[in-house]
Amino acid sequence: MKPALILLSAAWLASLHAQEAPAIQITDHTVVFTHTSTDPKDPANTSGFNLGPCIAVLPDGRVMAVWFSSPSEGATSQRIMQAFSSDQGRTWGAATVLQDFDGQADFDPSLFVAGKETFLFFSAFRPQIDIYFRRSTDSAKTWTEPVKLNQPNHTTRANGIRLSSGELLVPLHLRGTKAGGVLKSSDGGQTWKRSGMVANPEGQGGEPTIAETKSGKIHMILRTKDGQLWRSISRDKGETWSPTEKTGLTSTSSASHLLCTRDGTLVLTFNPGPTPHRFPLHLRISRDEGKTWSEPTLLADRPAKGSGWSICYPALTELADGTLVAIWAQIKNSTGELFGDIHSARIKFKE
Repeated sequence: MKPALILLSAAWLASLHAQEAPAIQITDHTVVFTHTSTDPKDPANTSGFNLGPCIAVLPDGRVMAVWFSSPSEGATSQRIMQAFSSDQGRTWGAATVLQDFDGQADFDPSLFVAGKETFLFFSAFRPQIDIYFRRSTDSAKTWTEPVKLNQPNHTTRANGIRLSSGELLVPLHLRGTKAGGVLKSSDGGQTWKRSGMVANPEGQGGEPTIAETKSGKIHMILRTKDGQLWRSISRDKGETWSPTEKTGLTSTSSASHLLCTRDGTLVLTFNPGPTPHRFPLHLRISRDEGKTWSEPTLLADRPAKGSGWSICYPALTELADGTLVAIWAQIKNSTGELFGDIHSARIKFKE
């Protein structure tokens, strides 16, 4: 083969795997919440470690962020915090406690909006781990009491979604990076049914994140321990799921987040690895329903070199003008020092 043809073939093959890099602008990087202590053994430390954020645009137009907060992960004082932005994610108000079972650890909040209702899913040790949910009809000003969903040893993580059919889906998984699935409601959140036991061939399928594309397919991206992001697709509104397949994207064993924008673009944020590094955070987009992905855009990285940093657990929401707001945790874990902050940024796509 002639050299020119070799170059042409190589370029054509590359185009099959990656789209042209999008013009993305990351703006308004801000800290949603700053840790109050770095000592996990300090009895007065109630909000030193902050992790697992989720984000949503409320029916009244404000942006809401939630996360869990404690001196260290799993402490009995662990509770779920909330903060609000009235300027489209540019700045954030003071944080307050949203959910706290006294003497029990509350964690892994999942926040989403369906019409005029806002849903909060979360997990708690009472004494066994299970999933609970609360709902609000006034843009998070007041909430119903928690309802237990009888999903022992399961947790939520990523945002739920409302399908084009009006049905609701919330991703969940068996703890230990095992078997992802969804909770589905066909009656506006009155009742919920579990479907899917989705995992790779090694039985790994943790912290699933889901999005419905324009074609009606529901994509699920899964956390595994093999350095890859895996995917499954449902063509029947979450009732059944295809065998898992590799996305072709490398990732450390950590949570990712998938969002389908109103124009049909899939946006994925994740840690590219290698394992065990949970930094940096990358963002890729797909305009062909996940067949190919753009080159990565850097969303966030360690503030300084050195061990112990994690930039992880991202989530996304879309504003009315198409701007995205991202949220994530910045963790430092070293000898005698443990803290975590919640960060956010706005993302704009240029033509």
